[in-house]
Amino acid sequence: MVAAPMSGRRWVQEPLLTLPVFFLLLVGAAMVCSATLLCEGGSAGLLTRHLFAMGVGALVSVFVAVLPMRVLNEFSFPLFALALLLLVVVLFAGELHGGARRWIEIGPLRFQPSEPAKLAFILFLADFLARKRCDLSRIGWLLGALAVILAPFLLILREPDLGTALAFPVIGGVMLFWAGLSPLVLGVLASPLITAGLASLRFLVRGASQPLWGLLWIPAVALGVVLLRRRGIQWLLVLLFALVQLGVALETPRIWQGLESYQRERVVAFLTPERDPAGAGYQVIQSKIAIGSGCTLGRGFGRGSQKALSFLPRQHTDFIYSVVGEEWGFLGAGVVLLLYTLFLLRGIALARQVRSRFGSLVAIGVVALIFYHVTINIAMTLGLAPVTGLPLPFLSFGGSFLVVSMVAAGLLLGVGVRRHEY
Repeated sequence: MVAAPMSGRRWVQEPLLTLPVFFLLLVGAAMVCSATLLCEGGSAGLLTRHLFAMGVGALVSVFVAVLPMRVLNEFSFPLFALALLLLVVVLFAGELHGGARRWIEIGPLRFQPSEPAKLAFILFLADFLARKRCDLSRIGWLLGALAVILAPFLLILREPDLGTALAFPVIGGVMLFWAGLSPLVLGVLASPLITAGLASLRFLVRGASQPLWGLLWIPAVALGVVLLRRRGIQWLLVLLFALVQLGVALETPRIWQGLESYQRERVVAFLTPERDPAGAGYQVIQSKIAIGSGCTLGRGFGRGSQKALSFLPRQHTDFIYSVVGEEWGFLGAGVVLLLYTLFLLRGIALARQVRSRFGSLVAIGVVALIFYHVTINIAMTLGLAPVTGLPLPFLSFGGSFLVVSMVAAGLLLGVGVRRHEY
């Protein structure tokens, strides 16, 4: 009977979590209003849906925040199994749009299974890594953790949705590091992605018809071999490492050709958007124009010309940050970044403070999820990353992702409230 008021007082002791989310949601609602209602041919329908999703997200996030950690721990496996089942279902019965199957539609309900799968994945991987017997220095436990990461990654990659799929190895890598996995091992696990990226440069760099650009992976692998030997790794394992990199490099052209045409166009447009200013490079060019036109203080709420005349594509979803930059300028865009920074720093602090290993891993998983989306989305709008279709947490028009972002914040708040519990 005494614990309830103490817990109640603790709810207001997390302003660095609750206040940034509150203000980001306000900014998001204002920007969605500007991008959908105060533009050419605008209507209130999308804004109404956004506000409804905010309401649903608030209710679910509060419910999740008050759940005891042991309940989340106990139900982590059923939730993850259900998430994987839905990811399989969407591949066969999902709504086909733009050559991809990402949505399940049941009557008036329409959602992306890949979004709640992120939270189920964080909970189950945290449960897996928090077990007393878990020892990532043993190959069996490490392979088990990698299987948990690869299962949703491969299923979402089949939709296809590369941007969302990559969230799982990124979040999983952060959680593995937090659980004590050696940075050297993490580097070895990530090395095939680095090799593939370097080997694909000959397809991406303008004028790179000569194969030399595709050979940059060789010095990178040589550096990896030297580092492994200096750490005392046996020659047999070093040779295996080099052979894996060779196989990845030789397979890269086939993988590149296996991508959807729009995915290849987005990557090429990221490096040289001026090559196709009316096609693949259009979104990035218009986003840069919108942000640049905002200058220091912006054009004013609802007065963005790029947004109002619909020059800026996907302005209420993927490119909502461009609307912020155009209408509120450098100052408004900076304030939004500051709010995200406060939220993420507080999340890291809670992950350090919480006594429960499960809670600590959940906290760092949520931080990695939000950080990944914020970094990729904002870099995308500035032309620093390929257009991936990843929305901005708490700001972008939502449905599925807005609710998931708010529930993730509720998970983090629940961890903060119970940080002294084992």
